[in-house]
Amino acid sequence: MSDKSSNTRQGRLVRWMLAAGGSYLCAMFVVLGGLSLLPKHTQTSLSETAVGWAVLGVAAAIFVGVAGRRSGRS
Repeated sequence: MSDKSSNTRQGRLVRWMLAAGGSYLCAMFVVLGGLSLLPKHTQTSLSETAVGWAVLGVAAAIFVGVAGRRSGRS
C-alpha cells in the first residue's frame, strides 16, 4: 500500500467524521430551536431520552442528505 492511498483513506475518514459532527451539531440546534417554540408545559413534560433520540434522528437525516449529495457530486 502506498502513502498516497493511505493519505486518501485518512482524508476521506476525516471528511466523514467532520460531516457526522457537523450533522450532530446542526441537529442539536434544530431540535432545541423547535423545542423553544413549544409551550412551556410541553417543554418540561418531554423526557431527556425523547429529546436525545430526536437529536440523533435529525442528525442521521442530515448526515444521509450530506452523504447523498457528496456521493452524487463525485
